[in-house]
Amino acid sequence: MVGQLTSRQELILNFVERYTATHHYPPTLREIADHHGLSSLNGVKKHLSALAKKGHLVRKAGARRALHVTRTPRHDENEGISVPILGRIAAGPPLLAEEQVLDRVVLDRSLVRWGKPFLLKVKGDSMVGAGILDGDHVLVKAQDQAEPGELVVALLDDEATVKRLARTADGYELQPENPKYAPIPLTPGGPTVRILGKVQGVLRLPFLS
Repeated sequence: MVGQLTSRQELILNFVERYTATHHYPPTLREIADHHGLSSLNGVKKHLSALAKKGHLVRKAGARRALHVTRTPRHDENEGISVPILGRIAAGPPLLAEEQVLDRVVLDRSLVRWGKPFLLKVKGDSMVGAGILDGDHVLVKAQDQAEPGELVVALLDDEATVKRLARTADGYELQPENPKYAPIPLTPGGPTVRILGKVQGVLRLPFLS
């Protein structure tokens, strides 16, 4: 019987699946550890042993690349949906290009009822007034337009930021939710701005910190 997975086990299993599909062979323990920021190979072995016991993969002793995923792709609408965590977003490549994906998290479908979701890790304290803290992950619906008052992820030149879109007498600005920071006016002489999506929720993912 296939057992329930922890969040970390789901991340590792997803990585093994993606790595194997891309390279046509499974990752080593060191590659798994490096990808997930784990310093101990023993920790990786424990996760893989748990996945094997739960029936999600098979391990062959004595070989460096001896992992075989046994689960089949899930299509049940009640199952979770794999949401990418994006890293540094550049203006050139498509928003959800695979090279920008740092990892993936499986979320309940009740949290994600739209297409093209992604997660972005927040840096800094400019949005604390909106309950978004440093290290949180915002859950975003990818779209290139937004209405005043909405929380958005915007690309300023080559840097992604989370702010509230607001209308002003001169046009629009991106407002922080912390009085320590000044609004960013969206003017012809200002930074190049592109809306990447609308914030739908905030997640605290301690296993990814």
